[in-house]
Amino acid sequence: MNNNYTYIVASIPVLSPSFKPEGGSTASVLEWIKSQLGGKDRQALDFVCSGFTPANLCEEFYRKAFAAKNVFTRSYFAADLALRNAKVEYLNKALDRPEGKDVMHIENAPESPDSKKIAAIFQVNNLLERERAIDDYLWAKTDEITLMMNFRLENILAIAAKLCIIERWLALDEEEGRKLLAKLVKDIRGNYGDINFETIK
Repeated sequence: MNNNYTYIVASIPVLSPSFKPEGGSTASVLEWIKSQLGGKDRQALDFVCSGFTPANLCEEFYRKAFAAKNVFTRSYFAADLALRNAKVEYLNKALDRPEGKDVMHIENAPESPDSKKIAAIFQVNNLLERERAIDDYLWAKTDEITLMMNFRLENILAIAAKLCIIERWLALDEEEGRKLLAKLVKDIRGNYGDINFETIK
């Protein structure tokens, strides 16, 4: 299949973090985009989308991301890794764990120039606001990476990343935010044992 990037981009509505797709899910939009792509481009899109499943974000995933031929995948997941490591260090400090524990050091990983921006995110005390700040940073990163790249594969991958970010937040109202907090605390307790989380905001 010959890819028509211009047609795909022109067919997608203007996206914002508050975008609400028909049916309440972005899945149908992503499936339509994939249906318009050829084999290798579809694989690139599937790879980017798979990076929004936390269980997939292992060292091998990041190595594959940094070996990708397109600049979007390399740059986006460099930012994602920097955020991931900053979150781990935040938890290390909050839980009195050794500095550097569970931080990923990937050989030949692109450097992230946004250390100050990322550090500021983890100064936000409210969990839901902090998670939103993470996604706002990644949303802005997609625009930064694809500046002047209209109608290229990178632009399509950025749209897919934005749709994944939107999907993550579609159901998150105040009540859902409390459920997210409870789930995160439960998950962390499962990993770190009987820790008093009452003092962790």
